[in-house]
Amino acid sequence: MFDTSNYLRQIFNSPLAIPTSQSAKLPMGEMEYICVGSGKPILILHGGVGGSDQAYLMFRNMIPDGYQLICPSRPGYLGTPLSTGTSVAEQADALAALLDYLHIEKALVVGVSAGGLAMYSLALRHPKRVQGIVAIAAIAGEYLGAEQQNKLTQNLFFGDMGLWMAKESMVYFPEAMVKNLMNSEGYIDPTRVAQGIEKILQNQEQLGFIAELVSCSTNYKPREVGTLNDLAQAAKATWFPFAQIKSPALIIHGTHDAEVKFYHGVFAYEGLASKHKERIWLEYGTHFGFYFSQQASLAQQKFKDFITTVFPTAD
Repeated sequence: MFDTSNYLRQIFNSPLAIPTSQSAKLPMGEMEYICVGSGKPILILHGGVGGSDQAYLMFRNMIPDGYQLICPSRPGYLGTPLSTGTSVAEQADALAALLDYLHIEKALVVGVSAGGLAMYSLALRHPKRVQGIVAIAAIAGEYLGAEQQNKLTQNLFFGDMGLWMAKESMVYFPEAMVKNLMNSEGYIDPTRVAQGIEKILQNQEQLGFIAELVSCSTNYKPREVGTLNDLAQAAKATWFPFAQIKSPALIIHGTHDAEVKFYHGVFAYEGLASKHKERIWLEYGTHFGFYFSQQASLAQQKFKDFITTVFPTAD
């Protein structure tokens, strides 16, 4: 068994291995982004309390060889001002402009959580720029998120401990922190929570992944404007006209997601007019089920298979 506290402290005391971001000057304003690799482009749209750094950390090991990972900071996050695109439609147009800036004709687009709003809007407004879409615990329309607003804007994973002491809390109380994560992001019974905690604490890779996300999210101030805007846009969102979306699609959602309810995934999947569409319902999966559920490995492999099927490098 590895020394959990020393391992976590080492992560928190070291700079995260994140590539230097760049800034694109678009007609509507600046957009920060991280771009790594070469090949077919995969555009990652992060969720709330996110940014280009978080998107990179979450997907750096998920993209097959032969693909380029593009992680923009959506408007209001890090180096992208909110004025670049306040509404969902404006964000979609800004993302299309980013593809123009990068001389990219088409990209496969991944929308995570609140990033789903911009992803679906991009697929509707600029369908020729979208090779396919992947929705991971993604908001798909009407978002009844009042119960989440305080949690999202103040403490993402950490209950009443507060973001400002999250790192020290995780070093000294990793079990409590993981428990808080699971309870706040999913509707699951105590027995399954206890089983999930044990598995994560024994898995150095998963625990390190959580610690890296904590490091990003505790730097909340440059993400605050975007997070609040996401909540405002989601609160007035209506269901997208999915029957107008024909791009190949993969929908991944946890059945016990407390942040973006399961019906968002179901509604999107059933409404899409895509000839090629797939779904993975993560049984007992929370908002982070793509990473921590019992079916996480299966979902991650399906994600990679979908990419290589709908966007083959041989084209």
